[in-house]
Amino acid sequence: MLAHSPKDTYRWLIPAFGGCILIATGSALAIDQLGYPLPYRWAFLILLLPAASAIWDSFRIARTLGWRSIQPLSRLIAGAMFALVGVLLSLRMNTGLILPVLTVALGAATIVRAILSRLN
Repeated sequence: MLAHSPKDTYRWLIPAFGGCILIATGSALAIDQLGYPLPYRWAFLILLLPAASAIWDSFRIARTLGWRSIQPLSRLIAGAMFALVGVLLSLRMNTGLILPVLTVALGAATIVRAILSRLN
């Protein structure tokens, strides 16, 4: 494990903030699926941000660790999942409450992971 420098003290806040955005997006999508109309296009754009970030991060990590490590592969898969969800939403496919609940669960898991990484 790398030693923490003072400039990395608040680095855990970035994934925690991303988790909060995912929870807000999933909640808004759940409200939309329950019958309260919300525009679809903003959700598509918001989900493309973590997708692009995860895919870029997977290539960045793969340069140092290689593709045989689980970290770049897991981030690439997560980015592809977010991109797929964004495409499904842009096509206005009715997915029920599965995608909103999955998005909220991913956001909560991201926040827990950020907090646990901060405590270690």
